[in-house]
Amino acid sequence: MDIGAQLRTAREAKGLSIGALSQRTRVPARALAAIELNDRSSLPPRPFGRGFVRTYAEELDLDPDPLVRDYFAQFPSQPASARTPVAHYAPEPSWDPSSRWMGMGSAVAILLVVVAAAVVLGRRGERTLEPGSVGTSGLPGTPAATGTTVQSAADSGAATAPAATPAAAAVPPGAITVVLSMNRPCWVAATVDGRRTIYRLLPAGDRQTLVAERDLAIRFGDAGAITWTINGRDAGAPGANGAVRDVRVTRENAAGVR
Repeated sequence: MDIGAQLRTAREAKGLSIGALSQRTRVPARALAAIELNDRSSLPPRPFGRGFVRTYAEELDLDPDPLVRDYFAQFPSQPASARTPVAHYAPEPSWDPSSRWMGMGSAVAILLVVVAAAVVLGRRGERTLEPGSVGTSGLPGTPAATGTTVQSAADSGAATAPAATPAAAAVPPGAITVVLSMNRPCWVAATVDGRRTIYRLLPAGDRQTLVAERDLAIRFGDAGAITWTINGRDAGAPGANGAVRDVRVTRENAAGVR
């Protein structure tokens, strides 16, 4: 019984994204995605984990009591000695209008200080050369004629030459390069050469590049929300909209993975 998939189907039937549901329930988006993927290890311990599932169900007008019971019945029970409490599970910060205005007020105050300083420095510069004063060249306000040629930035190639562009990071020979492009928010878990690299909700417009020497294992929470390339080859979308898909890319199958 896949309760996480049932919850995802109910959410999509109401036309809600994970981000919108997170704003309505105040449950972190990463926790909602973990619930849909039946990823109990990413949920906080009781009572918070059960509270997240209950809140999810209530927001979708589902009966929370049997749903919470059936959801956690999917997982094998652990002895108390084997349970590892989660030390830190901080909720994602919510948007606070007052903090926005405080930030804008600070920016305006800084701008006023900069403008005031510029005005004071400009007035000081005007007083350094009194009207009618004559420079060593004999003309009022002109530089001294010392025989030195003043060369403009446009005449000096060295002055306008752009900084050298740093060389691109070298890719090991035979490595697997995967580029993920987000068309809309999508939960992604990626393991590169046995090391977990991505485990979060990626926003629309985000772009992630993964380079592996041996293999990559990727789970897409919404396979239709992503387009990807494998070693420069356009592999399209890894699956249909709303589908959860697990893909493993190796040197041997990289040329044919879709």
